[in-house]
Amino acid sequence: MNLTYFPFKPIVINTNKPTLIETSNQKVYTDLVSGLRGYTDSVKISDDNFEIEECEKAIQWIGDAFVDVDLNKMYQSQLQKQIVSKLDDASRQKLTEINSQLKSLIFDATFSLDLPLKVNDEFDPIKLVKYCEVSFVSALKQDPYGIIETVLKTASELKETKVLVLTSVKNYLSVSQFDELVSLIKSLDLNILFIQFSEMDNHEEFDKCRYYYVDQDFVDWRY
Repeated sequence: MNLTYFPFKPIVINTNKPTLIETSNQKVYTDLVSGLRGYTDSVKISDDNFEIEECEKAIQWIGDAFVDVDLNKMYQSQLQKQIVSKLDDASRQKLTEINSQLKSLIFDATFSLDLPLKVNDEFDPIKLVKYCEVSFVSALKQDPYGIIETVLKTASELKETKVLVLTSVKNYLSVSQFDELVSLIKSLDLNILFIQFSEMDNHEEFDKCRYYYVDQDFVDWRY
């Protein structure tokens, strides 16, 4: 995958290691964010053969995970389907029996009402999963690393192939935590792009990433 922002050369994004773009230039930062969110055409995304792809089909915008991400809103529906797909035949049979028992009890209760009522006898395992209210633990809301890690692991579990774009990650993590995150990313086979505003070139600190820095004078530094 390639990200092109004129007049700079294409920026490489792949699963080998995460790509980190830092800049001290407000216009560059604004253009990258607005382009990757699909608000402007300042950024072009292409595949490995430089065939242009629609931004919304190639990019999953995460943003500032600690501030912006609601894990349940983002992933709950997909996870419910994923959970159902993991059910073996024995589990499905048990759920079918439980579903029948539950609806039978409800149907019996309707006889106490002098009304023309019916109970849907359809078996929908996704509705049962929803009924169980499977959700992410609330403690994650206080743990920046935990939220970011969970976003990445969930995306991997769901076989996400889009580029995940995260901003301001290093604001919340120590150097060791960031290194740990990079190691995790390499094991998850994800396309990751970090965007960070920084007054300084930090390529030595982030040498485990594919690192790019654009300074105030629009000079593009690559490492």
